[in-house]
Amino acid sequence: MLGTTTTISVILGGCIATSIIRFANDYQTKEVRKINRIFENIGYRAGKLLPRLIETRRHSDYIEYIYEVPPGLMDDPKLSEILPKTLRKPVVIKFNGVLIIRIYNNDLPVKFDYDWQTTKGWTIPIGYTLDGVILHDFDKIPHMTIAGATRQGKSVLLKLILAHLINSHPEHAEFYILDLKGGMEFGKYKRLKQVKAFADNLESAELVLETVLKRLKDDMYNAAKNGYISVFDANIKRRIFIVTDEAAELADSKYCREALSEICRLGGALGYRNIFATQYPTADTLPRQVKQNSDAKISFRLPTEVASRVAIDEQGAEKLTMPGRAIYRTYERHIIHVPFVSDSDIIEKLSEYFIEKEADSNAEAAKAKNSAAGTNIIDISGFNLRD
Repeated sequence: MLGTTTTISVILGGCIATSIIRFANDYQTKEVRKINRIFENIGYRAGKLLPRLIETRRHSDYIEYIYEVPPGLMDDPKLSEILPKTLRKPVVIKFNGVLIIRIYNNDLPVKFDYDWQTTKGWTIPIGYTLDGVILHDFDKIPHMTIAGATRQGKSVLLKLILAHLINSHPEHAEFYILDLKGGMEFGKYKRLKQVKAFADNLESAELVLETVLKRLKDDMYNAAKNGYISVFDANIKRRIFIVTDEAAELADSKYCREALSEICRLGGALGYRNIFATQYPTADTLPRQVKQNSDAKISFRLPTEVASRVAIDEQGAEKLTMPGRAIYRTYERHIIHVPFVSDSDIIEKLSEYFIEKEADSNAEAAKAKNSAAGTNIIDISGFNLRD
């Protein structure tokens, strides 16, 4: 009797497993048919030849369909737009000789909290993808532009960068901050010892960038004198970050635009890292040299396709649907969700680095302090060159 019961259980179990496999295969067959119809509807073909399915890879979180494509057929942006809507699932498309269509079971959560885990080198957790966290390495890609409409996540990302780098490299991270929202976002952090200069208007921004350019020229002279061409050759540990929040305000300053262009063009090898953020990416607010020398481009939601193309050289940012969601472009393209960190968390975590500083009352005092060894702090927020 026991043997009979066991036999029945085994048979039932086998039948259930077979049914599940058959259901999964039927579902995948339907997905493949839908994909093929999309190929036909958008004209994704070479002559009469459509891509041909050559392999299916199943994973716990996603399934991949690998297609051989006819000669001369390249990736089509319409696939990335239409496939998720038709399949009603998150889809990532890659093209590297074959077409890879990866369909995920679940979408990204709407919020990730920053976990304060340190990372190796000068990397930061720029965001989460459907495959996990993705790190940006400032030593490999030194300069970054960030775009996005109001309250979409730009300033949160800038604060995440500041907090993570100070937490990971408290003795070697240095910041020059241009908070052109009148100091509203970063004024609370100007007393951090790692913040070497802070500006909250256009005039004081010019002074800060004058400071940085002088320091860069000194570093270039020392490099030539001592026979090295990069911080890696000389084993220099410090990195200098120039952070601009609301860069559209710099459109009226030719000096600021040219200074940031020089920093991007000449400073990368010597440890200078430019992070340039704006709500309104246009040819006037995103200087050509800054954009060309920034191989990392991030965009949160933007109002138009034109703005998206200015920010990241492609459409798509206008279709992002929620705060924190962004497109991250280097040599690859990723949809990311930026970790959230609050001001209160940052202040509590970095509390030991807040120090007393004296604000300079005039431009000469600011320049005098700047000519010191590079360790003094210049707070020229609120200063006006016309005063």
